[in-house]
Parts: sequence; C-alpha cells; structure tokens
Amino acid sequence: MQRIEFYDDFRVYLREFYEDQKRRFPHFSYRYFCGKAGLKSPSHFIEIMDGKRKLTSKMLDSFLKGLGLTESDARYFTVLVHFNQSRNSTEKQQLLLQMRGMKRKVKQALVSTDYFEYYSKWYNIVIRELACLIDWNDDYSVLAKSVIPPIRKIEARESVEFLLQAGFLKKENGSYTQTEPAITSGSEVCSLGIRSYNRFMAERAHKAIDEFPPTERDIQTLTVGISRDSFSLIKQEMQEFFSRVVRIVDDDKSAERVYNVNVHLFPLSIKPADGVQGDE
Repeated sequence: MQRIEFYDDFRVYLREFYEDQKRRFPHFSYRYFCGKAGLKSPSHFIEIMDGKRKLTSKMLDSFLKGLGLTESDARYFTVLVHFNQSRNSTEKQQLLLQMRGMKRKVKQALVSTDYFEYYSKWYNIVIRELACLIDWNDDYSVLAKSVIPPIRKIEARESVEFLLQAGFLKKENGSYTQTEPAITSGSEVCSLGIRSYNRFMAERAHKAIDEFPPTERDIQTLTVGISRDSFSLIKQEMQEFFSRVVRIVDDDKSAERVYNVNVHLFPLSIKPADGVQGDE
C-alpha cells in the first residue's frame, strides 16, 4: 500500500487496506476487522467502503482501532473522512489545507494535495509555462512582471519553489524544464482547486475583451436552444477540441508566449420541469 497521505478518498484507502491485509494474512476478513475494531456487524465495513453508509464520528474511533494506524496517520485519516463526507466547499478547502500540512517532510512523489495547491493559485500554471519560455536568469521580478496581470516578486519566487519542490518543474544547468508536458486532473481534490482557477480565468476572459486587440485574442459567443442529448454531444465535441489543441501544443517546438483557452457551456434558462411562477 501507499502511504496514507497519497490517498484523497478514505474509501479507496479502506479497500486497498483490506486487499493488502487479505494478501498478507489469509485469515483476515471483514468479520475479523470488525471484531478487532469492536463493531457488531461485519457489514459495517463493506457498506462504508462502498459508500452506502457514512462513517460517523461515533464509529470513527472504532475504525481507527481496527486499522491500527499511527497517531499521525490516524489524524490524517480523520481529516480525510471529514473532507470526503463534507458538502460545504469552504469547509472542504479548509480540510485540504490541514491535509497538506500533515504531509511528511520526505518527498517521494506527488500527492493529491500538491495538485490542489497547483490549481488553487492561478499563476502556478502560468509560471510553470513561462519559466521554461523566457530568459529570466532567476530574476523573480522579471518573471513576476511577465505575467498578465503582474504578480508580486515574492509570489513568483514561492511559485517556482513550490513547482520545483513538488516536481512540476526541474532545473538543470540553469534552465527550467517541465517534468511532464501535460497535467490532467480528475480527483475531488483537484476539482476544488480547478474551480478557483476556472473562476479566475473566466474573469480574465471578460477583461481580455478590452485589454487586448482582436489580433491577440479570439472570443466568440453562441446562444442556442438544445436538448439534453445535444448537450451531451456538444460537451463531447468540446472535449475532443481540447484534445486537438493539446496535440497542436505538443507539436509546437517554438512556443514564445503563454495563452489561456476558455470554452464555456452553461445554461441561460431553467429546466421546463422546474416551472416558473408569475406574479399573482
């Protein structure tokens, strides 16, 4: 199994814990775990692992006992449970910060909270591209002023330090290169950071209409009436479009500027089933 801070879903951790224990100790079973944890029914582990039942605060102590976690791992697992089961976006971000603070100092590989940090500060994505494109000679003021809108020198420094430490960038012979040409996301942890990033870029797209001439930007709008089936087809077309853009970028060996590509698809009217009540 991986170290616990590599998990961003406690149910996945429970499943892999069970598989690992079963492989190492053939006698291990759901009944054995529940007996060790002091739980009455073996079905509790299965139902919680499968997401059919919440892991309540009352049962959490029993699970910690059954898992046999160290004190620090037990703290992480507890925060992870609250993170996965919370429905409040603000609370989730606070819990993520706690999880990030619990990471061990020895760096072995990227964990989910690194991706949250990467996306939650919009300029990290820009700096990761820009640091490899321009000759800035480790002058963070040059790097900071090259971003639109400009960021502070300290923000540029902290961003580069994070990108290097987390493994998004590497430095060799005074030059910066990306460890991976493209980064994708999908986990719940990533999505929280991406919401913040998308929100900022949507605002930047609005301002770009006045800040840049048409020769340096392309913004188009289309308002249409469509069915649910057409919505799904259009969404698929958008995904395929981005895949084609990624291939173009991958083949571009003479990049000189950082751009953002935004494509929005969102409703401008309510569903017919929702109904509209007029003034009486």
